[in-house]
Amino acid sequence: MTIFRNEIRFHWKATLIWAISLSFFGVLAMLLYPQVSNYSTVFNAMVQHLGVFGQMFNLSSMDMFEFMNYYGLENGNFAGLGGGVFAAITAINIVAREEGRHTAEFLYPHPVNRLNVLVQKFFAMLLQVIVLNGIFMLAAMFGAGLIGQTFPQPQFNDFHLSMLLMNLQVAVLCFGISCMKKRDSIVPGLGLVLAFYFLNLFININREVATFKHLTPYYYTDNGRIGANGGPLWEAIGLGYIVPALVMIAGVIHYTRKDLAI
Repeated sequence: MTIFRNEIRFHWKATLIWAISLSFFGVLAMLLYPQVSNYSTVFNAMVQHLGVFGQMFNLSSMDMFEFMNYYGLENGNFAGLGGGVFAAITAINIVAREEGRHTAEFLYPHPVNRLNVLVQKFFAMLLQVIVLNGIFMLAAMFGAGLIGQTFPQPQFNDFHLSMLLMNLQVAVLCFGISCMKKRDSIVPGLGLVLAFYFLNLFININREVATFKHLTPYYYTDNGRIGANGGPLWEAIGLGYIVPALVMIAGVIHYTRKDLAI
């Protein structure tokens, strides 16, 4: 468990900073809700004339100023895009930096095998993503209390479960890629998250390309889709994890067999 503890010690400050920052903006968005909800009729009328921009964020199919819809739209961006970026940059370097920073020559002469190292790093990565999402959820409930609102608990839980699974899907995919890299760089992880995010916006605009929905985890985090489905989109979630799981397995096999750069 030494490697697990070292990973947590190495990343805990960054995890806390990310969690507090995202939570701050999430609470701030909720504090604005009483003011913006007074103009809900005007804004909902405007949404009907937004055309492609309304479709992009799936606004036309819901009352965006119903509290849970407002929360899913505003805080979904913070928890979704921000959480996805955090998961990507945490996972994309967690293995690769051993070679990129030339610490592999110190680590592997010790009596640990590569698979054991990967397992400990993997669980450290999972813990960081879970902690980030947990802190954000607690901050959301705190923010709702400040404005005298309560979440419909089943919808709130379904939404955050979907968000957590999306963050974990990104993390698993980037972990597999990290096993195949020789240099630590966050660029591939950021590129993947942005590609997933904009692909979902493209699907919202053009329903004819909905066949690509299983290529982006952001598809199943949309609050409108979760509400219409009556819960998480388990089919999309299950199919979405196939590629990340295969990439991670391939990455682990590759890492345990390759010659390490030291």
